[in-house]
Amino acid sequence: MGSGLSAFAHDSRELAEAYDRVSELQLESGQRLVERLGLREGDRVLDVGCGTGRLTQWLAERVGPTGAVTGIDPVEERLEVARSRGGAVHFAAGRAEALEAFEDQTFDAVCMSSVLHWVDEKAKALAEVRRVLRAGGRLGVTTSPRELARAGTLRRVLEPLLAREPYAGRIDASRLTFSKGGCTTTELVSLVLESRLELVELQVTPQAQTHSSGEALVTFIEASAFGTFLRPIPEDLRLPLRAELVAAFEAQRGPEGVALCGWGVQLIARRA
Repeated sequence: MGSGLSAFAHDSRELAEAYDRVSELQLESGQRLVERLGLREGDRVLDVGCGTGRLTQWLAERVGPTGAVTGIDPVEERLEVARSRGGAVHFAAGRAEALEAFEDQTFDAVCMSSVLHWVDEKAKALAEVRRVLRAGGRLGVTTSPRELARAGTLRRVLEPLLAREPYAGRIDASRLTFSKGGCTTTELVSLVLESRLELVELQVTPQAQTHSSGEALVTFIEASAFGTFLRPIPEDLRLPLRAELVAAFEAQRGPEGVALCGWGVQLIARRA
């Protein structure tokens, strides 16, 4: 949700549909987050960065016909898929940093599942979330802790490839998707407290996603990153590097498939 939406300039309906097909584990992570929000029937909920709307629809089931769920996302291609689901959920274009479409103290809960690392102006976004939350309302966040990025499968597979020919010296790894946008756990807690939200709980947990093949895993990464994952790679190296990544992941295949492991942060905060 960066300013100018540059992070999403390469997204497409094809990528949105691919993400929708392969995002089951991401949905399960969002569902675990929602379980901690303590939603009740009749609650009003805002799903920020709703993507293709799978979690948003599940939220609507939790609050029932007397509740109301709104999903916002800056990417029209993802919203098109979300709207195609039908149902009573309202979907609209929007960014975390700019919630002016909603009045003060409108929502009982705000959900930001796998979203905050895409937001450039995190402090502004959290201030907006606090504004639209009712007294006692809760915010749920899942994101990736930047301090543990190098402990994940992606970095451990990708960095040795970038260190050798023909990639060595031609690729600035700091421009890749996994290197940008995230914050450390300490920075996240500081941002929440500075926004005058109360920290209720914080968990840092290992995560693992198993895919059917190296190709399926790389497709998931590309779809999750809105087509930006390999965009900083020089064009003549992009396809060769992708092929080598697929092969490197495939070489790590286990009995259940190809695993993508990493770490995640789950945070619950409350407006006093």
